[in-house]
Amino acid sequence: MADTTTSFAGPTGHSIPSPEYLASYLLIFLMGLTLASSSIVRTQLSNMMGKSSKEMQPIQNLSISEIKDGSEPELLNKYEIMNKFSQDTWQRKAYDAFAAKLSDKEKTFPCIYASKGWKDNDLIYMFLPSEDCTERTNVLAVARAILAYHPQSHKYGCNTSLVVLAPNSQTKKRAIEDYHRLFWGFCKSLRQLDPKPWPSHISEETASNRWCMCFDGKPAFMAVLTPAHEKRQTRYLPYFCFVWQPRWVFELLLTSDEKRAATLKNVRGLIDKYDHPLVHSPDIANFGDPNSSEAKEYFIWDENRPASAPWPTLLAP
Repeated sequence: MADTTTSFAGPTGHSIPSPEYLASYLLIFLMGLTLASSSIVRTQLSNMMGKSSKEMQPIQNLSISEIKDGSEPELLNKYEIMNKFSQDTWQRKAYDAFAAKLSDKEKTFPCIYASKGWKDNDLIYMFLPSEDCTERTNVLAVARAILAYHPQSHKYGCNTSLVVLAPNSQTKKRAIEDYHRLFWGFCKSLRQLDPKPWPSHISEETASNRWCMCFDGKPAFMAVLTPAHEKRQTRYLPYFCFVWQPRWVFELLLTSDEKRAATLKNVRGLIDKYDHPLVHSPDIANFGDPNSSEAKEYFIWDENRPASAPWPTLLAP
């Protein structure tokens, strides 16, 4: 029997492809065009996005040994900052903006512990060389800073925190979503550098009410402020900033369920006044409260919608 799927004889005797063959050839041709155009589009998008697409990804192959290979981090208190940096430097401007927020007597900053820590000189500061906190040098710098800060943190008092400030980008203006991805990319990269095991009593699932950020075997609370926040002034600063607050601070200050409940109510009320007409985020809660997660508290949007971590765990691919 003749093969009719490939060709048939035309009126001149020449072999002409059959309709089935033509259809198959056309399908292959169109698939090739699709794949080629997709590749071109991907290349164009990659070129358009440039570094912005890469900076949202956690750094791969970070080595714990790299922490010890660098120089000692420069950790400064507020008086050392004022002596070291003149008022025209970005470091001084960033610190002054942060200090003004915490020391404003007419508009009380909701985190009363941070304000008291600033007044008592219990806050310690470090400055990053660039706004992209996911860059290898920045992740390593913060890792070294936390390791240096932890052993001496208790001597600063129960309102201490490590405040990380970064210069404004000279090449781009970032949206809130950009800062959200930068922050969580940093947290994921920092997790790769942890020299100690994750604490057994802290969940590694970011959606859990028993999760919080940990490093050096110690849990902490984090808060992020950005230049992109407009409505929620509690999270606005003209410079990108995030704060590392050891968990032991809360254990000393909030020693009972009654104190935790009263403090939470007070903080929420202050947030409502500070951010008026925007009310406090419903994700502001005490650690361990049912249906809560600190992953939603660290970075809060300009409106009341959950700002969850982008990964189920910080070790997820």
